[in-house]
Amino acid sequence: MTSTEQIRTDLEGFYKSYIAAFNREDVDAFSECFGYPYAWITGGRGLGQCSTASDHQRNFAKIMSDLKERGWARSAIDQLKAWPLADDLAMILADVSRYKADGAVLERVRACYTVRRDVNNWKIITLSEVKPPFLGPGDLTR
Repeated sequence: MTSTEQIRTDLEGFYKSYIAAFNREDVDAFSECFGYPYAWITGGRGLGQCSTASDHQRNFAKIMSDLKERGWARSAIDQLKAWPLADDLAMILADVSRYKADGAVLERVRACYTVRRDVNNWKIITLSEVKPPFLGPGDLTR
């Protein structure tokens, strides 16, 4: 059995790699961070699902195109909290700032992820945005 602290350390490393792949626009590495199928959950639209890596890669291209049109240059982790739920299941809450090329903040987002360990790699299986003024799990200040 892995210790809670070791799982947290692994989750933090996983999430940092996820953001790094996003910033590099490395579609293969970014896609490897997801377990298929995975779901995104919103209040307005309910449950959405992405079944395959190729579907995910098409969605990723659309997301990147939209962000670049809005001036996105990179994203940075502002806050990260992980809660192990089992040896192979956890929740992550992350605050991320998206920046323009001139360093101005494009937007700040808070997201909540459910992740599971698949063999030795963590994979995102659900994600949701936490909209202000709500704090989400842990009631962490923004």
